[in-house]
Amino acid sequence: MNCPFTTVRRRGRPLRADCAMARDDILRRAFEAFARQGYDGVSQRQLAADCGVSDSLLHHHFGSKQQLWQEAADSVFAPLVAQLLERLDALAAEGSAAATLRQNLPLALRLMMANPLALQFLFREGEGDSERSEYLRETYVRPYLARLDDLFAQGVAAGHLRPLQPATRHALVMGFMRTLVIPGVLQAELAPRLASPEALAAYIDEVAAALFGGFAHASFYPMPPDSGDLA
Repeated sequence: MNCPFTTVRRRGRPLRADCAMARDDILRRAFEAFARQGYDGVSQRQLAADCGVSDSLLHHHFGSKQQLWQEAADSVFAPLVAQLLERLDALAAEGSAAATLRQNLPLALRLMMANPLALQFLFREGEGDSERSEYLRETYVRPYLARLDDLFAQGVAAGHLRPLQPATRHALVMGFMRTLVIPGVLQAELAPRLASPEALAAYIDEVAAALFGGFAHASFYPMPPDSGDLA
């Protein structure tokens, strides 16, 4: 039997010898399935068949469907959020809080859209009241937003940013992010803006500038767009 995937043996019962994916590949396939179909729409039996293993073997190596979901989520969001925080901290080390937020917004959006399935997963799985939704919010969303909130508070204290409530800012940015992968009633209008990497990048830059313009205090506007020092 021809199989394009790597057979991997682990402790315990071995994976099926004729055609078995490596563990990372199984997690990637599971993440894609959860992102596209949602938790309830994913069948472990079908996923196992797609990966070339039995459903009992999938359960043996990954546990329950909930455990598989969490490990698949962690495999994507842990490195993604770590990269977002690393970039944010690097910008913060070079300029004021307001300048950091202004530069970070389009950069973070582009990074997240490098893997649109991650955003699709986040909004599909993170918007409910389930244990899974709370796990995503508590483990990945809130820590990153808390770091942004800290910088925003510094910008307000410096007189560079308007004292907007966190929920207001979060709703504006997260709402925009959602339209990038779930355009909904704006599907026809947004289709040209999402049609190519170049169009998407221009759209992100345009909206990020508009959003930050609403966040910034009037005293911030005269500053050059690439200024890193607002003091």
